[in-house]
Amino acid sequence: MMNEKRKQETYIPRHLKKETINVEETKKHNRRIKVRKLLCIPLIVLSAFAILSFSNKGTLETYHPEAEESPDPMPAEYRNIWLENKTINLDYIGQIIFDSGLIDLPFVQAEDVYDHDGNAYVFYTPEGNTVTDVDEYTGNDVYIWKNWKTGEYDRYEEGGSVFMDYRNSLDDQNLIIYGHHFARDFDPSGVKQFTPLDLLLKEENYTGNSSLKLILNNEIRTYEICAVTMIDVKDDEQLQIARTDLDFDLTVEYDPGFFQNYLDLIGRQSVYDTGKQIQENDRLLTLI
Repeated sequence: MMNEKRKQETYIPRHLKKETINVEETKKHNRRIKVRKLLCIPLIVLSAFAILSFSNKGTLETYHPEAEESPDPMPAEYRNIWLENKTINLDYIGQIIFDSGLIDLPFVQAEDVYDHDGNAYVFYTPEGNTVTDVDEYTGNDVYIWKNWKTGEYDRYEEGGSVFMDYRNSLDDQNLIIYGHHFARDFDPSGVKQFTPLDLLLKEENYTGNSSLKLILNNEIRTYEICAVTMIDVKDDEQLQIARTDLDFDLTVEYDPGFFQNYLDLIGRQSVYDTGKQIQENDRLLTLI
């Protein structure tokens, strides 16, 4: 069942629309950051996404442990981080690392509400109550309020976990990764989860923070930011940004015209022009 193509519904974790983190800036701006080939970063604030979109320009570095010598081996530092985190939690996928140091975060994925052994995950409501009827939820709800290391409810200290959309596989055209944004009342230093992405809402901060890497198993993917955008999570059209595949419509029927609609949407919602263009064969990363 996990390998079947999932319906491309515009799914947002049920509790995110109710979240009261980062009220002021959400009301003031319509923003989003887009990825040209593989990365889009959205910040979820009340009724809006601030999204960073990045493009993977084909700069893939692959680690081959069986080779005695490799021109671009996986750096030991990255490899050790990946192995250590995978030991902590099998749902660990990789690390998001901005070249500027703006963000360095692990991310996980629950493909369903049932784990690798077929047992129901333990996860929580926003108030910290254990979810009992898990079948009314999806994998996106598993880590939203849960610490991926401890498995405990953790809304305020770490803000749950950064997680990849349950529908995604790493081969998808658009990888979607969610992370909380904190109001300064909760995070005065502005460093928790995706809060530092605030800086990219101002064009003067773009150049110094325009590239990042995903550190995966035996693979490094490099991206550049193509757009910074804001969308309203109550607007079904704008939610089309949260799509894992840009060639198919929401009923999983081939839709050759959707990609252009996608570009038009990004253009309308962008905070400023980065000068980067998204191409139809680009692979995207969306941070929400």
